[in-house]
Amino acid sequence: MAKRFPVVVCLALMLAPLRLVAEPVAGTAVTGTPEQRLEQYLDRVSATLPVHTAETLAKIEGTPRRLLAARAYLRAGEGLRSRWSWSAEEIRAHTQSAEYRALIDETEQVRRRFEAQNPGYTLYANTEARSLELQISRYNSNKSVQRAANHLHKSALAEVFRPEYASAAEAESAERFKKFLTRWRPPTAAALAAPGISRHGQLRAIDFQIMKDGAIVAPTETATVKRNWDTPGWTEKLQAAMSGSRFRGPLRSPYEPWHYEYDAD
Repeated sequence: MAKRFPVVVCLALMLAPLRLVAEPVAGTAVTGTPEQRLEQYLDRVSATLPVHTAETLAKIEGTPRRLLAARAYLRAGEGLRSRWSWSAEEIRAHTQSAEYRALIDETEQVRRRFEAQNPGYTLYANTEARSLELQISRYNSNKSVQRAANHLHKSALAEVFRPEYASAAEAESAERFKKFLTRWRPPTAAALAAPGISRHGQLRAIDFQIMKDGAIVAPTETATVKRNWDTPGWTEKLQAAMSGSRFRGPLRSPYEPWHYEYDAD
């Protein structure tokens, strides 16, 4: 006659393999909700950034947007400090510099050339540096930023639950997450750079708008770029006016036919 095992023993034998699979290796346990685990990794990334960059990251609203900005800061690499937006004091000092006067002169030359090539029309150019506070405000409300951030957020949640990941406190897992952020690509680029690294923050970029009789006919609006810029031919006409200047562009990703960067040297 076959031996009968007590019911408790049978259950223990059945569940034992399941426990071996479910229990993490000692010292590498991960806890919390998916969102909490992702926040832990984001905190580790923030801790590796320069102080002023980490402070800016903290002012960005929502985990998805913070992830997208952190990605941009990591990708900036060694150039992060030199690209960082100027303070109000630095902006004031720059307006007294020879470089600023050269930029104004160059912008005026482009405007006169454009008017000669397109009678009845003129250019408006914002020649003021974009403050860090304004960059943060726009980043927090921009819809294209939110769309790209949502894609990254979804991918990042899946990433930190891969079996290669342990606790965010482990250097190897933290480094793996940083590499994931750096290599990730959005389906469509956001229309704004992360706060602090926009070239507008050091007046190295100018946005131009087409005007007629005091009204803007080609604004800096991504949603209407084809209708207001490409179809009427303003993209090519602005490029023609830039010929021979120190401006280069327009920006291709994201596509902004009004955005030109200024080469001071």
